[in-house]
Amino acid sequence: MVKYRLFTPGPIEVDEDVLAECGKVFPYHRDRSFAEVVEKTTGHMQEILATKARIFFFTSSGTGAMEASVVNLLSEGDEVLIPSIGKFGERWREIAETYRLKVHFLPFPYGDSVDPEQVDEHLKNNPQVKAVLATFAETSTGALNDAKVMGQIIRAHDKLFVLDSIAGLGADELYMDSWNVDVAIGSTQKAICAPPGLSLVAVGDRAWEAAKHSTLPKYYFNMQIAEKFREKGFTPWTPSILVMMALSRSLEKITDKGVKEVWADHERWASLFRKKMGDMGFNFLAKKPTNALSTILMPEGVESTPVIAEIRDKEGILFANGQQELKGRLIRFGHMGHANEADTLKAIDVLEKHALPRIKEVK
Repeated sequence: MVKYRLFTPGPIEVDEDVLAECGKVFPYHRDRSFAEVVEKTTGHMQEILATKARIFFFTSSGTGAMEASVVNLLSEGDEVLIPSIGKFGERWREIAETYRLKVHFLPFPYGDSVDPEQVDEHLKNNPQVKAVLATFAETSTGALNDAKVMGQIIRAHDKLFVLDSIAGLGADELYMDSWNVDVAIGSTQKAICAPPGLSLVAVGDRAWEAAKHSTLPKYYFNMQIAEKFREKGFTPWTPSILVMMALSRSLEKITDKGVKEVWADHERWASLFRKKMGDMGFNFLAKKPTNALSTILMPEGVESTPVIAEIRDKEGILFANGQQELKGRLIRFGHMGHANEADTLKAIDVLEKHALPRIKEVK
């Protein structure tokens, strides 16, 4: 049995009533009662994204949805611009290169957000680029991109805007249609507060038209196949039925409360956390942070790895480490699922107790 609570930026702690859906008797995936669950979930997701786009659900992690977006919109040799601010921008590049796309890679330092003017300049100089593959909230660094301004620029160049909104969805303000986002990607285990197991791709009309001409190989992720089932309220393959039921309940709670209020909760408690921790002397990596998580940057001489292990073993709470070359340098606290006063204050308390003394030793 797990003996710690998740204070990580995904998977997250799930409310008991949402988790309880996973213990229910589930319907046959071709029964009309399940189609009603899918249709209800789709409606809630469209409301949260502020979109009329088609919603496709896949039994995969968010990376599967990223791959689904690439293989359904593009063809071998197509050129894409990837403005990267961290590990998930780099993942865009890995996926695109796997499918033999020509990648224009525009990296920014870890902790920075994309400079939209550089995107504009690159598209002016490279009119053959077909799509921009970008990240909304970067889970590895905690940085947030200005998707609204990026959308305006990308649309002005008549390119497709594909946004990995996995971490920011439900935590940061996002209006898919009015912000000119052609494809938005999500996953259940982040701020939409459900168990892991499902991802989603919202596909706007411009992207759907492009999908009709894609020649990249695909089968499981083929949206042309999925569309025939979507029109009847189903998914093409046997999905994670229980996770879909849990997601439906979680999204219902978000829409009942109001997505703007949910965004405000994430902003309120993320801001409180950073203010309190900053006053103690902690520093953060992200210059323009998402409300989904905070990334504490450890000073030289202090490793985050033993601190995280100590908090897990002594407090029963697990924070996330940095990824790859950032491992040992960061403590990442996910506000997703913890957008409340009690968990925010608890995180502050245990970090003050276990991390602050080590930081003071090197100052």
